[in-house]
Amino acid sequence: MKLKIVRAVMAVFIFMLLASMFLYFIRVIDSFMTGQGILEIYRFPIWEVLNDVLNNEKTSQMFLICLAVALFMAVAFFIGQSKTYKSELISITPDIQTPRPAGQNQHGSARWLDPNKKDRVFDYVVIRKNNPFIQFLLRSGKEERRQVKKGNYWVDKTIMENKRNFKMGGLVLGKERQGLRNEKIYFIGEDVHGLNIGATRCGKGRTVILQTIGLLAMARESQIVSDPKGENYDYTAPFLRKCGVDVFALDFKEPLKSNHYNFLQSIIDAVESGNMSQAIDYVWDITGMLVGEPKGEKLWNNGEASIIASCIMIVVFENMDNPEYQNLTNVFYFIAEMCKAPKQGDDMMLVKYMKKLKVENPTHPALGLVAISDIAPSKTKGSFYTSALTTLKLFTNPLIYEMTRKTDFRPKDIGSRPTAVFIILPDGKTTNYTLAALFCTQVYSALSDFADKLGGRLPIRINYMLDEFGNFTKIPDFTAQISVGGGRGIRYNLFLQSMAQLEEKYGREIARIIRSNCETWIYLKAEDLETQKEVSERLGKYTTTSYSLSSSQQQYTSNSSQSVNLVGRELLTANEVSRIRRPYNLVTSRNDPVIMTSPDISKWSFNDFYGLGSKEHNRILRMIRSDARPTHQENGIQLWGIWKRYQI
Repeated sequence: MKLKIVRAVMAVFIFMLLASMFLYFIRVIDSFMTGQGILEIYRFPIWEVLNDVLNNEKTSQMFLICLAVALFMAVAFFIGQSKTYKSELISITPDIQTPRPAGQNQHGSARWLDPNKKDRVFDYVVIRKNNPFIQFLLRSGKEERRQVKKGNYWVDKTIMENKRNFKMGGLVLGKERQGLRNEKIYFIGEDVHGLNIGATRCGKGRTVILQTIGLLAMARESQIVSDPKGENYDYTAPFLRKCGVDVFALDFKEPLKSNHYNFLQSIIDAVESGNMSQAIDYVWDITGMLVGEPKGEKLWNNGEASIIASCIMIVVFENMDNPEYQNLTNVFYFIAEMCKAPKQGDDMMLVKYMKKLKVENPTHPALGLVAISDIAPSKTKGSFYTSALTTLKLFTNPLIYEMTRKTDFRPKDIGSRPTAVFIILPDGKTTNYTLAALFCTQVYSALSDFADKLGGRLPIRINYMLDEFGNFTKIPDFTAQISVGGGRGIRYNLFLQSMAQLEEKYGREIARIIRSNCETWIYLKAEDLETQKEVSERLGKYTTTSYSLSSSQQQYTSNSSQSVNLVGRELLTANEVSRIRRPYNLVTSRNDPVIMTSPDISKWSFNDFYGLGSKEHNRILRMIRSDARPTHQENGIQLWGIWKRYQI
């Protein structure tokens, strides 16, 4: 309709322009015929020209003929521009236009979400600048920004302990301005998982993650955030504490500034409470995560797992009065030292230890765990021990030992009160992603047991924000976790660079199951064609028009024809998907897809809440806050040393 109006206006303009030109043209001819000079025409005002045409019969007839020609040309222009092979387009983003839908869904019924339905389809909150809590956050952030400019470390220690500004939070999709000062933020509030596709340097941290962290804190929900480089922790930790959220950092980048987390703590707690069945389950959980799935014969994998599992149980069970030895570093050194023979031809110290254990405590839980490797030949056992030490070698690092020798918090705490745990990982170094995946698995397992005791759901919802999930070590039974986690109040938001990352880690079928369990997808940018094609296919097809022109030329005649057909077309082709640029992102869910606007963090109120500013300001802010974090002393590794009793 808009194009027709434009064409009509253009046709009227052409008619009026030609009519004016013909008017003077006729007057010029009349001047020649009456013997006037050609220069005289430029001195004729328009009203004199009109008067001459109206009062001179011949001139009037000539003008009417010219007027008919002008009308014919204007109509020809309108009809020519109305050729049906020129489709009307609708704008998706400033860079993407697609043909308008047609027909009655004969070849596809996919469609974009009606903007008027956005408020009914998605959850949203409004940040009102006149809200006392919002004003407190703005004042506090402004003062932090001012202090950073002076080079000072300053954090407002006021804590809104029981202040819950919003009923719930979730993965942020985008925002709209409401009025002059307020922000309407759209997010996913349901118990569903999210898949975020963003290539390197696409800005997912500054357009999705930082906003989501802030919204979850204001709703007092717990979150576990993988944080490559530590930017998210540096930017948001003071804000989270103001919101009454407990904040912990597992810092593999600077371990001496990290909080402590003992990977054996859940086993220790189960043994301490006398729940040996649960303790054994936790032992196999951690062992399965460390060893991984077999790549060849299961014998080697199972044997290694048996050795690690039994030695974990020994170190925990035999040191209930010596908690300083209950850690994975001591498990490594227990295997390394006890697998030596006191003298050539003698049994290994571990064999002697197990024989003694069978006599003194036949029901010891470690005996059942080691049974798998016990039946293997001696030479094969040697490979089990070597593989076990290789798997546990990370824990020989004194800095990792310092991080994991004790525990500052327990997984149950994350589900009991608002808590944020940041897993800070070195940029470009994937070695510690194994430990990050292990932590996430342990927390899920412990929280699932906790939820079962509370009727199947946690008191506080947990949100995994796993940036660079494609670099994580494969998590065993992850499909089970993501399938049932939502019902327990545990949501996963996975951030990938491409679908290929997921398939490389989990295989094609498992990756497909994981994707299908993520109801909400946010597409920011992808560099590979396969990911773009999959996003395009997920959008589906709609019905539009297709036009064809044909012509034939013979000796004395020529023919041309045109036809209009209804065809199916992708809502966005793979090429069009690739042209999505910031601040726009594509959101697909159980509802119709929608293009949301999610600009850089600098355009959000969260930028002021966090005290952020320019790039240089943010660099200085990170440096000041990092330097202010307390640093532990490295006191050396404390070893159990039981092997000394068996040495000659």
